[in-house]
Amino acid sequence: MEAFPWWSEEHRRLKQEVKHVVDELVTRAEEAWWKREFPWDVVRVLAERGYFGAGIAKEYGGMGLGVTGTAIVGEEVFRLPGAGMGAFGASMLGGVHQIEKFGTEEQKKRFLRRVAAGELGAVAATEPFAGTDVAGMETVARRDGNYYVITGKKRFVTGAGVASRYMLYARTSDDPDDIRGYRHLTGFIVEKGMDGFRVERINELIGLDNTYNGSLHLEEVRVPAANRIGEEGQGWQLMVTGFNYERALCAVQAACCIRECLRTVVPYARRRIQFGRPTLELPANQMKIAEMLGKLRLARLSAFYAAYLLDLGWEAAVECSVSKLATTEMLTQVALEAVQVMGGDGVTKFYPLERLLREAKIHEIAGGTSEAMKLLIFRLGLKEMADELIMKHRCRDERLRVPLPAAAMPPGPGRVDGPAVLQVLAEDYAVNPGLYVPVEDLRARLGVAEEQRGELEAVLAGLEEEKLVKLFRKGNRVELVKATYEGLRKTYPLEYYRYIPAWAQEENLF
Repeated sequence: MEAFPWWSEEHRRLKQEVKHVVDELVTRAEEAWWKREFPWDVVRVLAERGYFGAGIAKEYGGMGLGVTGTAIVGEEVFRLPGAGMGAFGASMLGGVHQIEKFGTEEQKKRFLRRVAAGELGAVAATEPFAGTDVAGMETVARRDGNYYVITGKKRFVTGAGVASRYMLYARTSDDPDDIRGYRHLTGFIVEKGMDGFRVERINELIGLDNTYNGSLHLEEVRVPAANRIGEEGQGWQLMVTGFNYERALCAVQAACCIRECLRTVVPYARRRIQFGRPTLELPANQMKIAEMLGKLRLARLSAFYAAYLLDLGWEAAVECSVSKLATTEMLTQVALEAVQVMGGDGVTKFYPLERLLREAKIHEIAGGTSEAMKLLIFRLGLKEMADELIMKHRCRDERLRVPLPAAAMPPGPGRVDGPAVLQVLAEDYAVNPGLYVPVEDLRARLGVAEEQRGELEAVLAGLEEEKLVKLFRKGNRVELVKATYEGLRKTYPLEYYRYIPAWAQEENLF
């Protein structure tokens, strides 16, 4: 696939080089997948080429090509089936971004050099008590001199057992204020071989057939305080930052798998003859493949744009979440349609589509479920667009008698009393008959100061008692208000609210 305009020449050269290397590794990686063995020889080749250090700064033994460099390597390495892709992806998530952003200089020299040399890593956040609600984790770390003693369990750790380095999060405070402020978690690098640190289970997953994914058990594991990343209580911040990086790479992985679907189905359909012609010439298949091609372009653009924003220093939480959500869901759609184009052969293990379809569902869950992505996008997206998502004031044009945007809010009566409030509510009804009016908007349209909010609420309570308005409260605070039918009737006659367009014939009305 083509380079993006913002890539440097180093990025472009890396893309070409890693493509050729992966081409030579595919056969061995697929053999390991069939045998369900971990492809250590493939990992060694990737390590010797320096690909694990693509995004790590040169002073720590890496290539210095940023998140974009890691994504470029990933787009090719993720072509390798099962553990081939899993080893690289999991290792990149094993604290690399957290160490780069929050680690001390000593930690960067100690850990990043090992990453760049090809040491495998993993991230350990999910627990039996905490999945999407990751802040609810129960693994505990208590300080004991120059060590933290960690006890608990982690699950769904990709790389469990084969990884040497685990970016692990644990609870370091039970103070309610710390929990409310997300200051109760801390991040650590826990290392293979530490006493009390064991693999408890290796999972049998729907996909990633030869990938080590499992549960970890920690029993009074003494972890040096020097392995704490960031400050105590800063774990949530580390985790969120790591999630953004993880989701950008998840999007790259999904885009790569979409491409693999196309690389399988198009050559197949060129050679499969039905009804006297290649199935690629069937219009139904052409429509399916056209959609696949479009989704591939969108997925790559979204994924590499997210990586680019991270390189610029952005948090890019919304962009990374949108990219992860969109690309993984597109992958599932593409894999399903690709199988349909190939028919019976599509559901055999002798072609990659069967594997890609199974793994597509994993990609919709790993790194944050689609539902979690939507919730995050909803919350942060509304916050980022807050200034743009305010309902613009509209007034009814006296001649046309229809709502038109108002350049400015008309001057209000400048007083707070029942008739003034009902007048504003009645005028809003003529424009927005199905909507309530926010109390802050009502105050502004009355033309009174913020200090008179209490006075306004008292007037509203009186109108509610008279059944002239309905109030919507959050807790004890009035948020929204709307005139009742009686309130509208008391304020203006029916003719004020009436609108009959010119085309409506009078004899058809009553």
